[in-house]
Amino acid sequence: MSHTKYDCEGLSEFIHQNLDRRKFGNIVNEYLYKNNISTSELSENAGIDRKLISKFIADCNYHPSKDTALAVCICLKLNSREARELLKVSGYSFSSNSQRDLTVVYALDAGVCKVCEVNQLLKELGEKPFKE
Repeated sequence: MSHTKYDCEGLSEFIHQNLDRRKFGNIVNEYLYKNNISTSELSENAGIDRKLISKFIADCNYHPSKDTALAVCICLKLNSREARELLKVSGYSFSSNSQRDLTVVYALDAGVCKVCEVNQLLKELGEKPFKE
């Protein structure tokens, strides 16, 4: 039986060059500052408990659910490109075969910044709304 010998140094170098070390909470905090949004505004408009917001800003290992990440993208007033980057850091992406995801992309690019407004669009399409 033949065994392939892997180049551990090559692997380490590959990981070093390609690993995205940015964290969800750090990026959220940057956008809060950049867009002059308070954590209480984010909490109110995203329907997310303030304790959870404090947790993901403070805990670099926090991994949000996709719905939490999407709600944060909406309320941070991100455009679809910025939202894709934040989702990517969280291990998610927009799916082009999801009517729900495409509705969120549309809303982001239209400047919608409240989850309740995105929920109205989702309900009109018969899609699952975000928790408010």
